[in-house]
Amino acid sequence: MTDQAQNVNTMIRKNPIGLPEADAQQIVQFLNTDLASMQVLYNQYHKHHWIAEGAEFFEIHLLLEEHYTQLHDQYDLVAERIVTLGGLPVSSPTDLQKHAYIQHEEQGLHDLREMIGHDLQAERQLSEHMRKHVGQAEQLGDYGTETLLKGVLEATEKRAAFLEKHLMRESLSRTIPA
Repeated sequence: MTDQAQNVNTMIRKNPIGLPEADAQQIVQFLNTDLASMQVLYNQYHKHHWIAEGAEFFEIHLLLEEHYTQLHDQYDLVAERIVTLGGLPVSSPTDLQKHAYIQHEEQGLHDLREMIGHDLQAERQLSEHMRKHVGQAEQLGDYGTETLLKGVLEATEKRAAFLEKHLMRESLSRTIPA
């Protein structure tokens, strides 16, 4: 690996918004962890959307599609913000795995309840990190990033709440009540 390849996610060009280079570099680093994690979750949602089955298949299938579509739009905005700050968004599978704080779900077929539980856990992780990153952006005076992350955080929390409601339903339980 070349020195340039090793530093690809920390290189900062001059940004058009006048944010100090050191501050922009810090923000790009944490935004890249968010971006990588969002892409991991996006792929997981897609897998779950493809393999969902059961009595509520169609409702869950559409919900997961809505979630991955929303997540795609959001991580696109995060990547564009990284570029605005003079950084380079992570994009290769290796970089995604290296930078993500959300880990890929274990390979294999999981039951619907387990899959939704994995999605909920990932949304919680995303929320926790986003809250921290909102504060860091504010401290560094990057109110554009702060505002962007607050919007992403609100949508993330809403997705988590929807998933939790589905896990409360008896219809997704493994056994039929007597």
